[in-house]
Amino acid sequence: IPLQTKIEFPLHGTHLKKTLAIVRNACLLSLVASLCFHSMYNIQQINHYNRFYSNYDPIDAFDRMQSGGYLSSFPKEKEDSKDKK
Repeated sequence: IPLQTKIEFPLHGTHLKKTLAIVRNACLLSLVASLCFHSMYNIQQINHYNRFYSNYDPIDAFDRMQSGGYLSSFPKEKEDSKDKK
């Protein structure tokens, strides 16, 4: 056997290569999943909120809640009290 021969280990580094490949795939999948979630859910929610608040009237909503009796701290005024003033 010549002294210059290099001994090769066919399984050397296999575990490290597989581990790094798994970590790389996990990172790529997490990036893809977060981008899909942002584009398919968050952007739609932002558009929904923009549409809702573009024609939202807070005074009308307040009057609706007051007439429905949902605001116990701000009771509905009766017609008699307006006549007394």
